[in-house]
Amino acid sequence: MPWIMAANVFLNSLSLQVVVALIVGSLLSSTFKYHAKMFIIVLMSFMVLVVPIPLFLFKPRWPLNALIPGIVACAFIRLFGVEYEIRGQEHINVRNGGVVLLNHQSAIDIVMLSRLLREFRNIVPVVKKELFYMLPFGIASYLVGVVFIDRKNTASAKDVMKREAVAITKDHLKLAIFPEGTRHDNDTLLPFKKGSFHVAIDSQSIIQPVIVSKYHFLDHKRKRFGRGRVIIKIMPEIPTKGMTKADVNELTERCQQLMQTEFDALSAEAKQYCHN
Repeated sequence: MPWIMAANVFLNSLSLQVVVALIVGSLLSSTFKYHAKMFIIVLMSFMVLVVPIPLFLFKPRWPLNALIPGIVACAFIRLFGVEYEIRGQEHINVRNGGVVLLNHQSAIDIVMLSRLLREFRNIVPVVKKELFYMLPFGIASYLVGVVFIDRKNTASAKDVMKREAVAITKDHLKLAIFPEGTRHDNDTLLPFKKGSFHVAIDSQSIIQPVIVSKYHFLDHKRKRFGRGRVIIKIMPEIPTKGMTKADVNELTERCQQLMQTEFDALSAEAKQYCHN
């Protein structure tokens, strides 16, 4: 029987056996479900980006190389009960390069970024250099335009961001930056680092805050991964034309307060849609 032969091929595949074991285990234990979901989502996010590497070579460093992999990743995470709601698309101007600020919560933010690519189309994440050496994922990330910086080497990081400031103006590129610098699941955003604000002012471009509601369905401390909705709100652009380095502190504080206020409101709303 054809379906029996298909089943044999399925069961003889080690990777598929692992996935099946994780799914079955997730039905038995909430803690196992947490680890299984995190592993499978991150693994699939890596795979959908790595498999098309040969196609990326036709147009390397093009952000839209990641469009189809991103659509697949979003469809996959929806199977695990996570869906995204985007608001504020009317505030996107693809002709403007600049800096997009996002709050950082979890490793699964990689899927959230892929969802935003469908809206912005010219957005690329800025990530720590160490991710480049996670081969072949690092190569795939490079080919879709991801910017790598060495956070331990301030001079090197500044040089990279200066080059990207030129790309903002020349190529109308938007850099997606997590100003908190590290991921966390607190109710209060971490103090913003000032690098992204320097880039925006150096390029005399725009800053566009994008707020992602708290992942109430995801609890790293209690090891729970349930179902829920993520609300993403794209705020109006904040122009930096005419600003100087003297305005960095005030601009940073303004954005921090704005994003915290919106984060509180969106998180309260999203909580009703989340189930652990």
